[in-house]
Amino acid sequence: MKMASALALGLTLAGCTVFPVPEPPRFMDLASADTVPAFSQTLPASLRVDTPLASDPLDSSSILIKPSAYEYQAISGARWRESMPVVIRDHLIQAFRASGGFANVMTDTSPATSELTLISELSGFHAEDGANGTRVVINLHLQLMDNRTRRSLCVTNYQARTDAGSARLEDLMQAFSHAAEEATSATMSWAHRCMAEA
Repeated sequence: MKMASALALGLTLAGCTVFPVPEPPRFMDLASADTVPAFSQTLPASLRVDTPLASDPLDSSSILIKPSAYEYQAISGARWRESMPVVIRDHLIQAFRASGGFANVMTDTSPATSELTLISELSGFHAEDGANGTRVVINLHLQLMDNRTRRSLCVTNYQARTDAGSARLEDLMQAFSHAAEEATSATMSWAHRCMAEA
């Protein structure tokens, strides 16, 4: 009995456990956009990029795949570095700033004021299994708002679909990054054209 107690105490002090220790998750991010639209004119306006609105399970850090039209599954062992809406917002801001299309681009946490706000709703940021393999889908509803009048200058819907080749994490990350680059480039061109025409 004394020997068993001493062994238990030794295991406790050594930090040992009979339960398996789970592997820490891999924290994933979108790759920076390789190409962004080159604008010949920098618009003299500041743009605030709001974090996209989203509902569960898109308002989470899970990397999602839909094996059917009725079900979402989270990929085990990996997650986004932040919630999906924040990952999309940061990707948009980085590309908007690199393009030089607007005089200033800020996040929605900035205390500064801006002339314009990019408002969006995220209704798709997941992989799908289909008859032709796995593909990544991004769905965005976009509005460019004049902050002085609170009027929507332009409204559009955008969808990006990119073949992933397989459901391997590395293939999915490449497909997510490619789809996000397409969506971001289209959003920047649309917003710049909208403001220039307005």
